Amino acid sequence: MRKSVLYVLLIVLSMPFRVAAGTVAYEFDIDYRDINITGKPVRALVIDGGIPGPTIEADLNDTLRITFNNRMDVDTSIHWHGVLLPNDQDGVPYLTTPPIAAGSSLTFEYPVTHTGTYWYHAHTGLQEQRGLYGALVFRNPGETHRYDKDLVVVLSDWTDEHPRTVLRNLKREDDYYSLKKDTVQSWQGVLNNGKQAIKNRIDGALIRMGPMDLSDVGYDAFLINGQQSLHNAGVKQGDRVRLRIINASASSYFHVEFSGGDMLLIEADGVPVVDRAVERLRLATAETYDVIVDIRADKRYELRATSEDVSGHASYYLGTGDAVPVLPALKPNLYLTGHGSHSRRRGRMVHADPHGSMHHTSEYAGLKAKNPTVFDAGRDTREIDLRLTGSMERYTWSFDNKTLTEVDKIRINKGEVVRFKLINETMMHHPIHLHGHFFRVLNGQADYAPLKHTVNVPPLDTVTIEFAADEEKDWFFHCHNLYHMQSGMARVVSYLPAGQDDYFNSRFYRFHRKYGDPWYLFADTAFQSQMVAGRLWAYNVRNGFEVEYDFDYGDEYDVDVTYRRQLTRFLALYAGAGLEREDSAENRGIAGAAYVLPLLIDADMRIDTSGHFRLELESELQLTDRARFHWNWNSDAEYQVQLSYEINKKTAITGGYDSDFDLGAGFEYRF
Repeated sequence: MRKSVLYVLLIVLSMPFRVAAGTVAYEFDIDYRDINITGKPVRALVIDGGIPGPTIEADLNDTLRITFNNRMDVDTSIHWHGVLLPNDQDGVPYLTTPPIAAGSSLTFEYPVTHTGTYWYHAHTGLQEQRGLYGALVFRNPGETHRYDKDLVVVLSDWTDEHPRTVLRNLKREDDYYSLKKDTVQSWQGVLNNGKQAIKNRIDGALIRMGPMDLSDVGYDAFLINGQQSLHNAGVKQGDRVRLRIINASASSYFHVEFSGGDMLLIEADGVPVVDRAVERLRLATAETYDVIVDIRADKRYELRATSEDVSGHASYYLGTGDAVPVLPALKPNLYLTGHGSHSRRRGRMVHADPHGSMHHTSEYAGLKAKNPTVFDAGRDTREIDLRLTGSMERYTWSFDNKTLTEVDKIRINKGEVVRFKLINETMMHHPIHLHGHFFRVLNGQADYAPLKHTVNVPPLDTVTIEFAADEEKDWFFHCHNLYHMQSGMARVVSYLPAGQDDYFNSRFYRFHRKYGDPWYLFADTAFQSQMVAGRLWAYNVRNGFEVEYDFDYGDEYDVDVTYRRQLTRFLALYAGAGLEREDSAENRGIAGAAYVLPLLIDADMRIDTSGHFRLELESELQLTDRARFHWNWNSDAEYQVQLSYEINKKTAITGGYDSDFDLGAGFEYRF
């Protein structure tokens, strides 16, 4: 296998090779199993019967052979995250490796050419969220760090909902899970937090940014090695313990603390770094960090992983005796965090420390490679700017405003240095992962820039990475937030001239163009005493169909049926028909444009086949956690004001005044 010259050099300089090597073989079943984590049995996906799957271990220079038997009735796959291996072993269905078909088996076999902590997971649909992941440890027989215990710590997130339902909910409403997480940003909360909160809300609305949140999904639990809390009584006073911490979550970031003192950071993404004592680590989705901790007394010390939005945590207790807990993290006050300051934090590994101390590492600034990682002089360098783009409103994520189904490949030449400038134009963090390569993170460490396989790009920030293009064929490159990737933030890095063979090329792109841009259907209907009003809509990344209607309980009605094309995050064009009856029926063709104005006011400009032009403005205000106010006005002197109170995500009490249908109240049902 052709290996990255850069990474092999680092291995040679920092780790001795083992002379003798063997073949390490595993065989696992992938199957369904009912799992009860929160008190509700849920049909999960398991490897060898458990979540996470078994830890796979091998030594440097071993050959690893793993067979997976798919006992399910759907296809699956396994990707080896962060591992340098032959292209056909990488595990992306159709792109590099055939899927593991229902009822079939697939054997992976590849040499272990580097050491460190990695992980494996499904790369099919949303299966990773349902349980298909596990740890991967490549041991170094010549390890120089001393420790008494070596423990794997797999962090993950869990939802009782089906992952497809989660994605549909995110597509339906950008803040769908805020009520569940207690992060609704209402005007009541804005006013309660004073002038700065008011300024932040107005400043955000002026640049057409909605209220901020730190995560998308409202999870039911966070796990360490498949449990919300676990205890290792085998750790004793005086032990030095190596913790191999893997963030195997689908979309969560974690802050990790140890109540027994500082952690000694020794590896990042499986690669040795200059040792550094840290009080708290922040792990982006798919990152790994290895640390060493000391058990100084006969106590039960807590390793706590807290979700970044502080909506939950998981605990791993080490040792015996009285418990020494980690002090709970303070929930961030999002009202006092403006969009600008969110950027200026530059994604620090921790936010303001509730303990009053700032002794912890910032995001990558403190990571330093043990040996120089610079490339040989004379290599050609290809620089590529990639904008990380997207829309919470439609929950569509992309590179350069194009999804994988619209633009698939980034072409590179073998032997050159490829530099990606990742420019995040969104308000969300994006953990970006490149398969089959390690890259330098240009973090101010000059020749000693650390090597990683996954890098976090904070909101409204820029991160630059570079790698030696010493592989071949095609490799996946994507955001490792599972829901962002599924919604389009992915590309294929393709080596010229040929890239992958025709079989994989045709199957992969045909598959993604057929299944990678699904349609989602939604409906809202309000049954009020004086009228029925509602909206039925369906959309994918660019296209949509919409029916808006209101009618009294007699002969009057107003119905618009349109096809819409989303051009940018803020602009859509549409055409269709307007059906109306007051004294008599009037049916006309309509065409227009919908545009989001500053202050998040939706503007609609249309003209019909009779030549009549109409301007319409509308907006919605979140008054309290559950109460919303909606207003609508158009240039035909029609207007509407509505107040709704959300009972749950499917029903609400609603009432208001409509200039055509007068005053009334009732309830709303949402599908």
